[in-house]
Amino acid sequence: GYTQMKRFYILLFFLSFFLFSVNGQQIGKWHFTSQGLPMYQYQGKLPFQALDNYGNDSYLPEDPYFLLGNYRLGLFTHVSGIFQFITAQRVWARINFNEERPNYGSNTACVSLKRRGKSELTELVGLGSIASDPQRTQRFFGVGFARYEYDLGEGVSCTRIISVKPSENVNEGTPSFLISVNMHNGGTAPIEIEYAESMPVNYVSMNMQLDSPLQRAMCYPVQIGTGQDGRSAVAHMEVCTNRFLILPSKYQRYVYDINPPSVFMYASGDKNASVKKDGDNGLKSVFRLSLDPGESRTLQIVIGLFDEEKYSSASHQAECFLQDADKSDSVGAFAALWKKYLPDLSHEKDEVLRREMLWNAHMIEASAKYSEYYGETFIPQGSVYSYHFGDNIANRDHLQASLGACYYNPRLAKSCIRYVMKHSESDGEIKRGNSGFGYTPASIYKESDEQLYMFNAVSEYLRITGDYAFLDEEVYLYPAECKQKEKVLFLLQKHFVYLRDEVRTGPSGLVRLLNSDWADSFLHRYSPNKYEWSAESHLNTAMALAVFPKLIDCLRKSSREDVATFVKAVEEYRLQLETAYMKDLGSRSFSARAYLTPELRFGTDNVCIEPQAYLLQIPTLSTERKRTIYSYVKQRISDCEKIGIRNREQPLWDPKNGEDCGIWYSLEYPFLLGVATFDKVEARKLLHKFSFANFAKNYPQYWIGQWTAPDEINSTTYREGLYAFWISIPNYRYGFQGYCSHPHTWPIYCYYKLNE
Repeated sequence: GYTQMKRFYILLFFLSFFLFSVNGQQIGKWHFTSQGLPMYQYQGKLPFQALDNYGNDSYLPEDPYFLLGNYRLGLFTHVSGIFQFITAQRVWARINFNEERPNYGSNTACVSLKRRGKSELTELVGLGSIASDPQRTQRFFGVGFARYEYDLGEGVSCTRIISVKPSENVNEGTPSFLISVNMHNGGTAPIEIEYAESMPVNYVSMNMQLDSPLQRAMCYPVQIGTGQDGRSAVAHMEVCTNRFLILPSKYQRYVYDINPPSVFMYASGDKNASVKKDGDNGLKSVFRLSLDPGESRTLQIVIGLFDEEKYSSASHQAECFLQDADKSDSVGAFAALWKKYLPDLSHEKDEVLRREMLWNAHMIEASAKYSEYYGETFIPQGSVYSYHFGDNIANRDHLQASLGACYYNPRLAKSCIRYVMKHSESDGEIKRGNSGFGYTPASIYKESDEQLYMFNAVSEYLRITGDYAFLDEEVYLYPAECKQKEKVLFLLQKHFVYLRDEVRTGPSGLVRLLNSDWADSFLHRYSPNKYEWSAESHLNTAMALAVFPKLIDCLRKSSREDVATFVKAVEEYRLQLETAYMKDLGSRSFSARAYLTPELRFGTDNVCIEPQAYLLQIPTLSTERKRTIYSYVKQRISDCEKIGIRNREQPLWDPKNGEDCGIWYSLEYPFLLGVATFDKVEARKLLHKFSFANFAKNYPQYWIGQWTAPDEINSTTYREGLYAFWISIPNYRYGFQGYCSHPHTWPIYCYYKLNE
């Protein structure tokens, strides 16, 4: 018995050790920089591993990443030092795509030290490098920078900082980033150093990344030329096709890019610095220097997209870029600029809220991208849509994303709204989105709610900014190359007519569903060809009743004589919808979800969050009734959850489909706003419940959720705290799971709204 008991405890010890190392690792902690901006220190091991609550692989990406960027540049910096250089100006594409795995970059950095006659080479980047050792490398990620501190032994250290400059104006931004390398000799003997940093130029758009090179419709061979000074080199791309295609002109919409950018590298900081060709398609900076004991040297490498029309040489472009760089700042060369362009939240006493709202504002600025086709800057949904498939969908998501920016960067918010308006047809239809260069692909989707999200975004923009002159601005209709203009006010009227007369109402008088409302997968199990004419959405109807009063109020406050008939028509339609919706609601404690036919009904005995979020925002609903509804709904889909509110009591489709009964940021935050109409204290509690800090408290073993998240996180019903995979990819670790806009844009909007 004693022997068996001993074996049991030994087994228990090793099992506990294994579970702690896999599921309980210390991932990291937050700091505030000297600028008062948030910074995360990653302390976990690489490759990252964790198990789900069933003891299975979590499939979280093994090399965690953080987003840097501005309106013309995207950069995912991994904990290992790998970076993904991304552009979205024409199409979503990776400049340094790694052919070995999707959603990853390719770059190297190494340092060779010669001391006492012996040379030692250390790789600084990659999962097999020193960066994976938390004992020898400290890794920090903050606003506009990523910092790696390497201990090379015997007092010698290397600090590598990647910095991105913020965009100062809408539609602008420097598509370059800076790698600052500080070498320090803290030892007792002189050392000779060779430092090298390289990046292959492999331009692959996201919509082709899963294809093998020969299967891709387009390919972009590289020709590299070096500058006369030896400190710069430019990779020029050619355009080739792998199949028969009819290529359009440079400015016509097209699913592929026929005008890829040129890429440059520039090196400075040492007289022996040089940039040269590396292999067939790579750029490489090499520095050779000597350091005496106690001596330090800072090296600078600039990588970016070369603007041949504006600059005479890559060196000139890099030198102009470096004028604003602060070599001495350990939290990024542009920390002071970032502080200038982010909201001032120094008054916020709640440390979690101050940290997360600044972090979210930075994420919005880093993710927003200028679209050359539409001539506007938009905030993408990101995540799988942008970074995996290269799609800008859905336009409702871009409109939601603009709401928070209305408070602290109204120019960005307005450009984002204009971007969606430019997807409008002349009849008021709003295209679902685009892929490639302004190309809207044929789709089965005929959405029923884009106009509602437009009215909400415009109403909030006008209410918050008072910029009623916006109604007189002109925008181009789709397609942009036809140059057909429309004034904003007139276009909004067309959007209303489209909603009322094209989307229309169904048998119960509710706004129809068409192919989809917010849930664009709602009809996957039911043919939209069969139910399109009768399917009704309680979500659409409740949203209209919550949004129309705001729109009417803003139109009246614009003091325009030409809005009277428009206001009258909107109010008449609102009353019509209110009568039908309240009749259907009756005395029930929650709203139904949708009726596909009068007999085929969803959400009548299964609480679904979608319509409740806007039901609680309807101004004509009494406070007493709202409290009753909230109390009932809270018991069924909120109290049972640790980090949020799941979208329904029980799955409608599949018990092992996390997203069908998951926690959706774009649903729980509107619900919070509904609660705020009668109880702001409770709403603030929800804001904390939905926070990254609360996720980290409940799921410390997962990294996705601690500083970013996808559009949905699984609830306690299935693989809680993780992402519900729906993308087709052999290895889910390579699927893009973070940096959706919803978990960043919605909280900052709600934060400001709660503080009004």
